[in-house]
Parts: sequence; structure tokens; C-alpha cells
Amino acid sequence: MQHLITQLEALKPSAKISTVQLPDGHTLNDMWVNYGREAITQLLGEVQLSKPEAEKLETVNDFKMGYKGKAAQYFVVGNIPSDMASMRIALHVVDYQTQRKQRIKVDLYDFTSIQFQCRELSDKFGFGYNLLEGDMMQLTELLETHREQLFFEQNTTMTQKYSEKELTPRAGEKAVAFLTEPNLIQNIDGLLEQSGIVGEQVNRQLLFIIASSYKNSNPLHAILQASSASGKSHLINSIAECVPQEDLKNNTSFSSKSLYYQKEKELMNKLMVIQDFDGMDEQAQFAFRELQSNRSLMRDSAEKNKVGKINATQKMVVAHFSSLAATTNLEIYTDNATRSIMLGVDESETQTLRIIQRQNQKRAGLVSSENEQAAKQLLRNCMRVLKPYAVVNYFADKLTLPIEAKSLRRLNEQFQDFICQITILHQYQRKKDPQGRLIATKEDIRAAVELFFSTIVVKADELDASTRQFFDQLKTYIKKQDTGTTYKFTQREVRQDLRLGKTTVFKFMTLLQQLEYIQAVEGSANRGFKYVVSHWDNLEKLKGRIKEDLNKQLDAL
Repeated sequence: MQHLITQLEALKPSAKISTVQLPDGHTLNDMWVNYGREAITQLLGEVQLSKPEAEKLETVNDFKMGYKGKAAQYFVVGNIPSDMASMRIALHVVDYQTQRKQRIKVDLYDFTSIQFQCRELSDKFGFGYNLLEGDMMQLTELLETHREQLFFEQNTTMTQKYSEKELTPRAGEKAVAFLTEPNLIQNIDGLLEQSGIVGEQVNRQLLFIIASSYKNSNPLHAILQASSASGKSHLINSIAECVPQEDLKNNTSFSSKSLYYQKEKELMNKLMVIQDFDGMDEQAQFAFRELQSNRSLMRDSAEKNKVGKINATQKMVVAHFSSLAATTNLEIYTDNATRSIMLGVDESETQTLRIIQRQNQKRAGLVSSENEQAAKQLLRNCMRVLKPYAVVNYFADKLTLPIEAKSLRRLNEQFQDFICQITILHQYQRKKDPQGRLIATKEDIRAAVELFFSTIVVKADELDASTRQFFDQLKTYIKKQDTGTTYKFTQREVRQDLRLGKTTVFKFMTLLQQLEYIQAVEGSANRGFKYVVSHWDNLEKLKGRIKEDLNKQLDAL
């Protein structure tokens, strides 16, 4: 039927064509014979003007699109020009009847080019000239619409793709109600556990608060340091899923120059997640540090201007983001470590059993994926309804971190910013001063000290978190032996007792030797060495002293 309508339109374009729907199993002749003039008159009274099918492009693949016109079927191959002032394309014109394909190049913005190609196809291959010209005009309209849609999708903010769908008025009210409830930090921790983060209670709260700081004036940064297969990437990815996806920039790594060529506002008010911090070379790490500290990158390069003259042009990238990164490197470059809050992963057997139990429960269908997603969505909406505020902490000058901590100047600044972020999370429960700033409370400071304590200990400890866990396990093993603290051990027996790989043990032992915590006392490179612990430090005593000092300061507020 549609084919007949197309032919009639070609013969008489100005004619109005209508259709009549016959009863099932009947023809027009059959209706005349059986029912007479009255039936035909009734049918004509139900006449409907034909509605042509909506013309559209059909995407075959990324480099081929089809369009069914009146004269032929058309396939646009290759890329559409990105220049909005150009529409020169490669076109396959397929005859409906013979399926013969003619290949042409035509500039759809040049009417002379369209006329020439239509005339050639009409004269040589029998296509209708008027129909071809009409098809070309319609194809131009469709391609323009398609190109504009591509530009729109590229420039559309992620907010329109995620936030508007998830943050409905009702969901927004639910998020605000959640943020006004007492014991907010504990409630957030409950949602983090419900979302699938097993154990790591302090770490998950720390990481979420750090991640949530990306909109505020002083965003925070964290590096998660642990051995391979310890779950560090899973932990930061799980936190990233609790952040609005329109505000997330998740990368495995960065090349040396990629940060210099980010789009405008690409790094503004974002959470940046870096899965493999070790994969960033020295130049990429330098650029990342500059963005963390100065929040901008400026680079001069030589470019030709419109008249062909080479001039120096400046490329500037502005950034404002918080970041979570993971690394297996035991020795992190100092400039990177001081800009971030250093955290370690719980690599104990107890935590391993928790993870295995959760994995098995999930496979057995005992864990509800819907509940996990509901928890993540509520946390995302909470982040969306939070507003950036300035915070004033009237107790800031009454709390001092231990002098033993490394890079104390930056650590203290991070600690004060951490307190401010806890206050911002409680913005629906906190008072404001006459200048509109949120006022930090003693409860905010106490919560910050409780969560930030592990970071203070890491900074006060000469060993990183992973090496500290290994050294503590090593000391426990030695104390069990008959000779006690003087026991001589080999790398092999350490591997067997701690169930660690050869490379992992060698890496830890080498670092402990360099820092003079252990030393080789017997053996050779061929027969293997025996070691003893030469420095029995007492980290628990240091922790207790720092904790006691901080508690005294809190009680005095």
C-alpha cells in the first residue's frame, strides 16, 4: 500500500491521498456485489487521509546510516563532518527494484552539487529526478538533526542523565529527612555496610567523608595503600558508587599529558578516582599534584594562527576535586603522600573471612541487590541535596596534633578540613553565625578525632600501613618461638607461617632491612640468610599516648 501511495505522490504531488479500511476477508468488488451502494457510501464516509510514516535515519553501525526515500534507499557511509558549515558525505544509492548500488560523493549544502548528482542518476540509471531531489533535501534535514543531537549529547551535563532521574522531589525530601536524623555518621556507616562494603568500618567512613568534600572550598584527598588482591580497588569503587555519578571521574590512570588537555570545567566539583596510582608516570603525578595544590595547570605551546604565523598560546586547566587513589607501592613519593590522607586496608584473616562470607551469601541469593542499590541511591541523593558552606570552628585553636606525626603542617590542615566536612554533612542540624557560616560543634570534633585517629597514627609511624601489619604479624610469630625475641628466622618460614607470596615477603623484608627493623645475621646469598628483629618498637604504646593526649584536649573544650 505504501509503495502505491509513493508512486501516486510522484505522479501528482499536490493530490490528497486517503485510505479506506475494508472489513477482514473482503475486497471492494466483494463489498459492491454483496452489500450494494449503501455499503460503499458508508465506507467512503470513514475515509482517512493517509499519514506518511515518520522519516528517520536507521543506524547500521557507527559508520553507516540508512534512509528509505521515495526514489531509492540511501546509505551514508563514513563520518559526518563535524564542521557545522559542511555536509559533504559519501552516499550509496540503492534502487528498490534492482538493488543496484550507485556510489557518489555529494555536498548537501551545495544545491548545484545536489542537482548535478540527481541529473546524473536520473539520466544514467533511470531514477526520478524530482523524487531524488526531494530525498536529498529530506536527508539533509535528517543528517542535520542527527549531528545536532550528537553535539547535544557531548555537551549535555551528566546531571541531566543521572540527577534528574534519581533526585525526584520525593527522593529529595527523603534525603533531607535522613540528613536531619540524629547519629548521622553512624547512619551513613549503616548505609555503607548495606551497600556492600564489608568490614573496614573506620576506612569506609573516612573515605566517604573525604569523597563528599569535592564541592567544598577545601576538598580532601586520600591514597589507599595495600598489597595486591587486598581489596583496595573494591573499597574505593564501592565508595565511588555512593557518589552522584554525574560528579564522578573514574580513571584507571593518566598519561603524562592528559591532564593538560581536559575540557573546560571537566575537573570542577568532581570526585576523581584513580585505580592505579603506580601507573601514572612522573610527569602525570606532577600535574596531579599541581591540580591538588594550586587547582590549575598552565602550559604554553606553539601553535599556528589563522594567517600561518607561529605564536605561543597558553592552555589553562582549572580544577576543584577530591580524590581517592589506590597503590601497591610501599614507598610513596613524599610530595604525593603529604597532599593526601594515607590509609591502609585491613589484611587480617578475620577481614578475609568476612569478605568470603559476604561473597558466598551473595552467590546463595541471601543478599538483596535491591537493598544495596537503594542504599547507594540514598547516599547519592544526600550528596546532591548538600550545599557548599563556609564553616567556622571556634575550637580550632584548642586542639593540637602530636608533634611525632610527619608533615604535621599539612596533616593539621587536613584534620581541620576534615572537621569542617563533618559539619557540612550535618548542615541540616547545625546553626549558622551572622555571616551565614556553619558552626562546628564539639560533637563534630569528637567524631573527627575518632575517625582521623588512624591517619594520625600512620603519619606518626615510620612504617606504612601494609608494612606495619606485616611487621606486627612477624613479631607475633617470633614471640611464639622457644628463644623468644632472639629467634633467627628465614624468609621461607615467614612465607609459610603468614601464607604470603615470595615477592610480597621479599618486598617487606627488604624495606624493614633498609629501615633497620631487622638485620641479616647468618647465611649467604647462595644458602639464604637468617634474620633477627633488631628494633622492637611498641606502636600500641604510642597509640595509647596519642589517644590519651587527644582525649584530654577534647575534655577540655
